[in-house]
Amino acid sequence: MILKRAFTLFLCAIMTIFIFIMPGYLKRNKVDYNEHYKELDKSIEWRGVITIWDYPRLNIRTGTRYGWLRSKIKEFERKNPGVYIDFRELDWKSGPTLLRAAEKSGALPDIAPIGSDFYYISRGILEELDSYISESDKADFLDKALKTTMHNGRQYGIPWMMTGYTLLLNTGLFNDRGVPIPSDGNWTYDQFLESMKQLTFDTNGKGGPDVFGFNSFIEPGYYNIFGIIMSDGGQIVDADSGKYTFDYPEAVSGLKKLWELKNLHKVTHPSFGEMTENEAWTAFLQGKSAVYTAGSWTIPYLRSVQSNHDLSFTVANFPSGSAEMPITVSSQTCSYAVFKQKDEGKRKVCVEFIKFLTAAESQEQLVDFGFFPARKSGQNLYRNDKEMSIVQESLAFSEPLPRLYNWDEIDIVVQSRIKSAVNNEITIDQAIQEMKFLSERYMNDR
Repeated sequence: MILKRAFTLFLCAIMTIFIFIMPGYLKRNKVDYNEHYKELDKSIEWRGVITIWDYPRLNIRTGTRYGWLRSKIKEFERKNPGVYIDFRELDWKSGPTLLRAAEKSGALPDIAPIGSDFYYISRGILEELDSYISESDKADFLDKALKTTMHNGRQYGIPWMMTGYTLLLNTGLFNDRGVPIPSDGNWTYDQFLESMKQLTFDTNGKGGPDVFGFNSFIEPGYYNIFGIIMSDGGQIVDADSGKYTFDYPEAVSGLKKLWELKNLHKVTHPSFGEMTENEAWTAFLQGKSAVYTAGSWTIPYLRSVQSNHDLSFTVANFPSGSAEMPITVSSQTCSYAVFKQKDEGKRKVCVEFIKFLTAAESQEQLVDFGFFPARKSGQNLYRNDKEMSIVQESLAFSEPLPRLYNWDEIDIVVQSRIKSAVNNEITIDQAIQEMKFLSERYMNDR
């Protein structure tokens, strides 16, 4: 009883001391959250919503198509309270049309991956970025990538990545037929043609080949077969003069080679030129074609699924003809840009976001997509990857798309006539004449 009373008196004494001492302690150690938010307000000059439209890009590691951008958005919002980013998903088929329609209706997003698209650059609707990018940061970008964002000495986009086309080779078929694989990825057109003949053969004894040497598809916006067409040095437009040159002998010779692969040598899948992208890709996975033209982004994907198809592969450059180098063309650089902004504060935040997306430390993530760094500091990303290194080196011989205001319309004309010629719907001469006539009309019509 005495012990219980003593313990009670002890607790009362402790509580009395706590009551008298604690207010002073709290006052001395008070955290002024109002002051904290005042400092936060000073660091954020603009608050509001930024809109970005972007295309799907398959991340092999995560299996997502928009996951990378969504994670970047969350990270940026977390670092910049009060800034919210509204993301709209585009698809590759309708996305370009939606962007054009948005421009005409005045409903453009704030940001889009069109900083290397000459149509938008030449329209004067993008923000100039020179004053927002330091010279040291600009110096880290590859000249070839940075050049696609420039116009009249001004920069309108920030490069994120580069891509290129290559030839995927089914090494199982090559080995079974005793056909040598180019050890360094290079071969002449004659070597390529001889290999395609040996790789076109019959497996079921029905009297005709059911495995074919070469296959691909022909569609506007895809330049996977231009490595054949440009093997003799042909160009669509002369980069210096801006003159249409796809009717020059070098280009005619290249188009004839593509036609001959199907119609003279018969080393392509019979439906080459008619197949969709998915149909041509499926034929390669099933071992029905030994060589398939594809973008670099297919390499990590193919590695992830090759065991399901009992397929081993490697890559090679496009064959060199008279040009003596594997020339091709592609929309090889993806750059982010900011559409014109009225609010200076919002403009700055938009630029900060695309700088965040394209930062040097983010370049290592490009391996998850099969893309190549647009920065000099990231050039060793694939130093231990034979296939990706071959494609990366070939970018030196890859030409960017012609810097023409109406290129999308010209592309449709060129690709449709190539497709018609390959399928014997029109002659090669007709294709050349129609491409020249219609393309020059578009070039002169702005």
